[in-house]
Amino acid sequence: MSHGCKSRGIGLCGALAAAGLIAARSSKGLPNDQWEKYAVVTLIDCRPILDPVLSSNDLGFYHSATLNTHDIKGGETLWELAMRTYNAFTNSKKNNKHFSDMADINFLMCKVIDNPGLTPSLSMKTSFISVFEDPVINHSSEMHKEIGLKDYMGCASVHGVGPSIAIFDTIRDGALDCMCVYPSPLHSREQMEELVEDMKRVLVESGS
Repeated sequence: MSHGCKSRGIGLCGALAAAGLIAARSSKGLPNDQWEKYAVVTLIDCRPILDPVLSSNDLGFYHSATLNTHDIKGGETLWELAMRTYNAFTNSKKNNKHFSDMADINFLMCKVIDNPGLTPSLSMKTSFISVFEDPVINHSSEMHKEIGLKDYMGCASVHGVGPSIAIFDTIRDGALDCMCVYPSPLHSREQMEELVEDMKRVLVESGS
């Protein structure tokens, strides 16, 4: 998968977003010529562009985000859609939308914080899917083995606002490892497991 992204000059976030859009579109069983609109939020780590620059070891949430919408029809291929979603993201970033879009996203976040009684069924959706511009790169260590740690993942969420599915991706020991977070009971576990399995199928088939 990483080789496919590199050969096309796109980031892994483009492939993950595209797989999610294809899986969501196919789950509806619509005719191929019917278009559906989906929104993608891409999170950007701002630590390298701060003054002074912060390293990845500095704890805290230093991300901004862009919001892009895409019209999807049936029969689209992963790489075609991945290039489209990734190019839309990079164009937004060049135009500094990762700063202007944050105002809208933060407005939603503040509204939720101001209204803690907001129920999951009334959750406000920022997008269908959120992905990170760059995956976390991680390697197993002897310390992990000594303490018996087999797997771990870091993620964050806010009750009442967010995507239908958030992808927290890590390249661990050279392999892609993703945590998928979704709002419950707005979406059921069975519904999301089916979506994720379809995403995996799209990624594996396209990667091979």
